[in-house]
Amino acid sequence: MTIEKFYETLKFILDLDAELEIQPTLESIGSTLTNLVSAPSQPQHQSRLATALEKFAKTSDEMRSRLTPTISSSIAELGGEEFFNPNIAESVQASISANAMTPSVAKEFVDDLETRRSVFLATVKQTQEGLSQLRVTGSSLQPGQSDLAFLIPRELFKNQVSSFAKELLFLSRLIAHFSEAVTGIVEPAELEQLSSSIPTVAIAANVGIVAAIAAVVNKFLEAWEKIEKIRKIRADLNEMGMKGKLVEELTTQITTTINEVIEESAEITLKGYGGDAGRRNELENALKQDTRRLFGQIERGLTIQFRAEPKEDADEKERIALKEVDRVSHVMQFPRIEFEPLLLTQGEVLEGDLPEVTVVSRKTTTKKTTTKEVRKGAKAEQESD
Repeated sequence: MTIEKFYETLKFILDLDAELEIQPTLESIGSTLTNLVSAPSQPQHQSRLATALEKFAKTSDEMRSRLTPTISSSIAELGGEEFFNPNIAESVQASISANAMTPSVAKEFVDDLETRRSVFLATVKQTQEGLSQLRVTGSSLQPGQSDLAFLIPRELFKNQVSSFAKELLFLSRLIAHFSEAVTGIVEPAELEQLSSSIPTVAIAANVGIVAAIAAVVNKFLEAWEKIEKIRKIRADLNEMGMKGKLVEELTTQITTTINEVIEESAEITLKGYGGDAGRRNELENALKQDTRRLFGQIERGLTIQFRAEPKEDADEKERIALKEVDRVSHVMQFPRIEFEPLLLTQGEVLEGDLPEVTVVSRKTTTKKTTTKEVRKGAKAEQESD
C-alpha cells in the first residue's frame, strides 16, 4: 500500500476503536470476569457480565458494518485482523460459555486478547503520530469526490516493464471507453497515486464513470460466486468419475453466465448514451472487450478499490452515484483464486483482440459460448479436475 494509504489505515483503526469503544468494552468484560472469579456466587457479577457481553456484541455488529473488504485487507496486512474481526464478540462469548464452571480460564483468554490488542493499538498510535511529525498525511476525499485504485498482482505482468506498460495502457483505454459511454466525452485517466510494493494505480475520475465501473465489477463478482460453486460441483463430479453430459452442461453454464454478464454490462453502461448508432456499436464492442479482459484479470488476482465521499447538496444524479459507489465499496468481495484461470489465456490477459461473444438467451444457451482459447481452457480444466 502507498504511504498515504498506510497512514489512512492507521487513522481508521484509531478512530474506529475510539468511536465504538471496542477496547474499553473488552476491558470491562475482563474486569467483570475478575470479579466473578473472586466471588462467583454474587449474582450482580453475572448480570454485569451479561450486560458487557451484550454491549460488545452490538459493538461488533457496528464494526462489521463499517469495515469494507478493502480496509479489512489493509488491517490484516498490519497484523490486526484478529483485533478487528467482526466475530471477535462471538469468540469471547464462546470462551466464556465453554468455561462456565471455570471462569478463570475464560478470564485468561480475555486478558490475553485484551493485552495483545492494547499493544497493537499502542503501536498503531505511535506509528501514526510519527508519520504526522514527518508530515505524512492521508489522501482522504472531499465531499463529492470519487476515485478507484487498481491493485495489480505482479504475476499478471510477470515483473516485466513492457508488460506493465501494456497494463497501464489497458487501464487508460478502459477509463476512456467508460467515460465516453457514460458522459459522451472521452476523459483521460488522471493518475492520482502510484505504489510499487503491490503495484497500485489510483485514478481520479468523474463519479458517473466510477459508478459505472463499480456496477459492472460488482455484477461480475456476484456472478463469479455462482460460478465458483458450479466449478466445485464439477470438480467433485470429476473426482467421483461421473464425467459426461452433466459435467458438460456445468461447463456450458459457466461460460454462459460469464457471457451474460458481459452483455448486460455493456447494455447497462450504454443505457444513457446519446451518440449516433454507429459510434454506439463501436463502443459496445469496445466495452465488451474491456470487461472481458478486466474480468479475466480479476480472476487472476486483480482487485479494485472504489471510493466516493457523499455530498448532500449535489444534484440528484450525482448524489445517487456517490452513495451507490460508497455502498458497493462496503459489500464488494473479490474472489480467492482456487482454480486455474478460465476466462483468458495468458496471452490475452494484457493485449490482443478478443472475439465478440453474442448471447442468444439469458436463461438457456449462447450462439458462441466462448472464444476458441477459452473453450480449450475449460476443456483442459474439466479433464484436470
